[in-house]
Amino acid sequence: MSFLARHYAGKIRMFVGISFGALCLMMPAVNPPLAAQNDTSAPPTPEMPAIIATAFSTPLDKVWQEILKEAAIPYEIIDVQEGRRRRMFVDGEITLECCFAPEWRNRKDEQLTQLFSDALHISEVRYVFKKGETIPIPSPTHLKDLRFAVVRDFSYIFEPYFGETIVANSPADAMRLVEVGRAHLTEAAKVLFNFEMAKNPRNLELGDIVDYKPIRVRVHVSRADLLPRLNAAIASLKKSGRIRQLLYEFSRQ
Repeated sequence: MSFLARHYAGKIRMFVGISFGALCLMMPAVNPPLAAQNDTSAPPTPEMPAIIATAFSTPLDKVWQEILKEAAIPYEIIDVQEGRRRRMFVDGEITLECCFAPEWRNRKDEQLTQLFSDALHISEVRYVFKKGETIPIPSPTHLKDLRFAVVRDFSYIFEPYFGETIVANSPADAMRLVEVGRAHLTEAAKVLFNFEMAKNPRNLELGDIVDYKPIRVRVHVSRADLLPRLNAAIASLKKSGRIRQLLYEFSRQ
C-alpha cells in the first residue's frame, strides 16, 4: 500500500471512531435514573364517592352509617323524596341505598339495575292499629274490607289484597292516620315502630306479624365494586354485636 493510501485510511478510521462516540453521547438513556424509578410522591387518584339519600335519622339509618364507616366508603348525601329516589337510583344518580328487602324494590327497571348485599338485619314487620282497636288478620284476604294507610311510593307484600288505601307521606304519617281514625291499620318494622313511639308516643299498638324480612343494602350495578367491602363490613359489625347494639339503643331514644 502506498504512503497516501495508508495516510487516508488512518484518517477515515479516526473520523468513524469520533463520530460513533459523539452519537453515543447524544443518545438518551434507555432506563430512567434510579431516583425517578423509586419516586412515590405522586398522590393516588381519589375514589369516586358513592351517592346516597338519607338523613341518618332512624335506627336502620344509623346502622347504615356505621356500615359505610366500617367499609371506608366515601359518600355524598342528597336530599330527595322517596319516589324520586327510586327513579334516580335506576338512572344511576344514586348508587347506594339502605335499608331494604328486595321485595320492596321489585319494579322491572329496578331489578335490572340493582344488586343486594348480605342481610344486615332480619326485620319483624307487623300491622299497626289504634290502641284498643286491634283486628286479627289471619290471612291477607281479611285486608280487603279495611282502610290501609300506605306510604307514597312504598311497596307492600300483600298490596294486591288491599281494599281502600289512604296515602301517607312517611311511615310516621301513616301511623298518625291510623291514630286519628282515618285508616284502620298500617304496617311497620317493629324496630321503626319502637323508635317512633319512643320519640313521639302515640295511641297505637302492634298487631299480627306480617312477615320477617332480611334487610340489605341496595347497590347500583355501576358500583358493583363496592359489594365485597359492604359485605365484609356487615359481617364484621354483626360478629362484634355492633348492629344489634345500635338497633337497641336507637329504638329506645
